[in-house]
Amino acid sequence: MTESTAQRSGAEPQDSTETDFSLHIPDSIAEPFGVYVHVPFCSTRCGYCDFNTYTAGELGSSASPESWSEAIRAEIREAAHRLGARLGRPPSVQTIFFGGGTPSLVGAAMLNGVLAEIRENFVLAADAEVTTESNPESVSPAFFESLLRGGFTRISLGMQSTSSRVLQILDRAHTPGRALDAAREAAESRGEEFDLKAFHRRALDIGGVGLDTLREAVLRGA
Repeated sequence: MTESTAQRSGAEPQDSTETDFSLHIPDSIAEPFGVYVHVPFCSTRCGYCDFNTYTAGELGSSASPESWSEAIRAEIREAAHRLGARLGRPPSVQTIFFGGGTPSLVGAAMLNGVLAEIRENFVLAADAEVTTESNPESVSPAFFESLLRGGFTRISLGMQSTSSRVLQILDRAHTPGRALDAAREAAESRGEEFDLKAFHRRALDIGGVGLDTLREAVLRGA
C-alpha cells in the first residue's frame, strides 16, 4: 500500500520512472463523499462487457474472492488513514456502491464483511445509501435477507431482458423467468429498495422486446 512491491518483497527498488500504483489521495476531498468497491469476478464473460472483470478460468490460481477480500479491506483501512490525515478526520460517507463484475458471486457474507470494514474506518451518514449490483443467477431470498441484516439498503439487479433471444445475444447466464423471480425475491425481502437494469438499445430492441421487458416486469410484480 504505502511501500512499493519491491520494498515489500525485499527486492531492489526499480527505476524511479516506474509507474507508481500506490493509493493516490487528491488535494481536496468533496463532501458528501462516496465509496466505490469493485468486485472483479464473473462466472462467464459477457460479449458486450468492457469492464475490468475476470472469470475463474482467466484467473486460475492467481487470485480468489478470499484474496480479493483481504486486499480490499486493507485498501479501505489505508484510504481511511490517509484521508483522515489529510482532513483531520475521516470524511462522512453518503453513498457506498459495490459494482463489478458480479458482486453477488462472492456471497452475502463476504460483501457484509467488506461493508463492516468501511463502517469501522469511515463515518457513515445516518441516511447513507448502500448498494450492490447482483445477477439473477447468483442471488436467493437468503442472500437478500443477509444483505439487509448487514446494512445494505439497495439492490441493483442485472435483469437486462426478459427475451431469451436477447439474453443469448448478450451472453447472459440467466433465463427470462429467473430474472423476474429474482426481482420478486428482492422486493419481498422487505426494507431494501431495488432497481432493474435492462438494455434499451435499438440494435437489441428486436420486435419491441425492450418494451416487452418493461411491461412484463411490471405485470409480474417486479
